[in-house]
Amino acid sequence: MKKLLFFLLTLFALIGCNDVIESPYVTEDNDTISREFLITDNRVGHLRHGMTASSLRKAYGDQYVKQLQNRRNAKTDTVAKPAEYYVYGKDNKLLFIAETSARDLDSEEIDLVKIKDPRFRTTRNIGLNSSVADIKKVYRNLDVIQYDNNTSIYIPSVDGYVTINPKFITGYNPEFIADIPLDSVSNHAKPLSFTISWYTHEGGVLTRGFWKDLLHKILMWMVLELPVILVIIVVFIILLRSQRYIIHRVRKIAINRATRDERVDTHEALKRIDTLAGIVHGVGKILLWTIFLLILLSKININIGPILASAGIVGLAVGFGAQELVRDFISGFFILLEDQLRTGDYAIINGTTGLVERIELRTITLRDLSGVVHIFQNGKIDTLSNMTKEWSAIVMEIGVAYKENIDYVMQVMEEVGKEMKKDREFGQYMLDQVEVLGLDDFGDSAIIIKVTVKTKPMHQWRIKREYQRRLKIAFDEKNIEIPFPHLSLYTGDATKPMPIQMIKEDTDKE
Repeated sequence: MKKLLFFLLTLFALIGCNDVIESPYVTEDNDTISREFLITDNRVGHLRHGMTASSLRKAYGDQYVKQLQNRRNAKTDTVAKPAEYYVYGKDNKLLFIAETSARDLDSEEIDLVKIKDPRFRTTRNIGLNSSVADIKKVYRNLDVIQYDNNTSIYIPSVDGYVTINPKFITGYNPEFIADIPLDSVSNHAKPLSFTISWYTHEGGVLTRGFWKDLLHKILMWMVLELPVILVIIVVFIILLRSQRYIIHRVRKIAINRATRDERVDTHEALKRIDTLAGIVHGVGKILLWTIFLLILLSKININIGPILASAGIVGLAVGFGAQELVRDFISGFFILLEDQLRTGDYAIINGTTGLVERIELRTITLRDLSGVVHIFQNGKIDTLSNMTKEWSAIVMEIGVAYKENIDYVMQVMEEVGKEMKKDREFGQYMLDQVEVLGLDDFGDSAIIIKVTVKTKPMHQWRIKREYQRRLKIAFDEKNIEIPFPHLSLYTGDATKPMPIQMIKEDTDKE
């Protein structure tokens, strides 16, 4: 960045030095002429070689540039002449006429300048008031050119044509084009017009004129367009940072309000706020980038009208061909609107269980306990189960031996739950006491007692593991048997079953 700034400052300094060398100068009347009226090989006033009609308006102001309404040929329906731009001074005096060959396209470069104000003079003090003798005196290698009944003296140093009245030319014959010697033009004659031609030099990249034109265009772009582009980039960066800052501030304010409101679960509110903040940030960034690119394209003279029209057509085609994409966006919008899922929730989507890492308008990203990332299209989600919405619960099925007193076992289980609720570490995550629902099933080797507990989201598994650990310790202390699968074998008297493990012990003794 520092190197770029140093390069730009050096370039602007060189351009400034060039201006000082060329301007100002003194006329015959010893009046200082502003460089606004200076003619060089690449400049006429503020107009430079390579400028377009739009940059001409910026240089002089829209109120001082008038475009001639081109007339159309009724038979051929074509524009009769190129686009002409009349440029006036602040005194409403016509300065010059600029022409482009593009006919009404502001992005086309100006290739012809007709000087109308006699204050415009070259660095050697030649202008509309100069005589042919003055021109011969300060410029050499002049040529006399006859074209379309006009005779001009060509000045190579400024690529300009000075039109001369034919009556001041000896041997002038308007019926055919002939080589007219310079000496045949009267020294007392004065120019009828002064025209600067900036046609592209021919001869390819190996010619000096090509590189000169290219350098002029680059300098013109850097002086007129580059500062505007840099300002646009700076504004774009500021907007991006402002958007991020505003979203951060709004998120912080929303979290503070959720924290102060006792009726709102802070953890749940934080997940919803983070989800919405991520969506708003993403959509805002896309809009800013789109606007920035369109403005940037317009600044480098790329017409964005066809791009916008094409985007509309492509959007229509996509609307018909990408119905699945549209369905994904609509489904994602309603998932966010109805607050069905948030970033950080633990959910089951189409039978896959995992943590929600990202919610977007088109997809939802889920990561399971194995670390595998699953991505689901919103439009293809058939079943969605949120296991951590506002609160969670866990259901446990505890098996004890048939010989145990079921009422006593349930009393022990309730006592363990109450002690855990009082615990400072685990009690804060339990929204209610452990509820022993009662005898739920007769198993093959045990009777099943169902227990449930209501917890804060994402803590149900932790509470389950801790409760079962404490329950195992309590059962051991109370000599309550946690059974394991076994069979009873009946031999002889059917009223006296012999367990299989006893038979095994007798066999070992033998």
